[in-house]
Amino acid sequence: MAIRDVISTNLASEFYVASQLFRQGYTTTITFGHTKEIDIIVAHPDGRTITLDVKGLKNKSNWPISPKLKRKDHFFILVSYLNKFKDISIQPEVFVIPSFKIDKLFKWWAGKPDVKCIDYRDVKDSKYKDAWHLLFERRIKNAC
Repeated sequence: MAIRDVISTNLASEFYVASQLFRQGYTTTITFGHTKEIDIIVAHPDGRTITLDVKGLKNKSNWPISPKLKRKDHFFILVSYLNKFKDISIQPEVFVIPSFKIDKLFKWWAGKPDVKCIDYRDVKDSKYKDAWHLLFERRIKNAC
């Protein structure tokens, strides 16, 4: 795959995710640049903020990932265009994964022993599919 294709897929994924979040009432800011860990900053109406690392995939294979940020307010958003990237009538699949849980999904890329990835098959039917609610889920301990 050409570098232009990778950039196109990732950029399309970032805009798609930002659009979905905006439709849900959040303020979003896309950060532009290469080799960054934060693609989108999201603000909740109540003032909380989170950051997202968005990974796009034209097909249904593997997302190469080398996470650097692992915090409760940082998430990975995996987007798969299901082999139909050019067909705008098809909605991509989206997986929302908290950064501190990403390690549990890692595999080594077959034929590339130095590259970690997340296999589409491992998340396609998981609790992370369309799990937008995880982004601003309140964690209240000992609530009265």
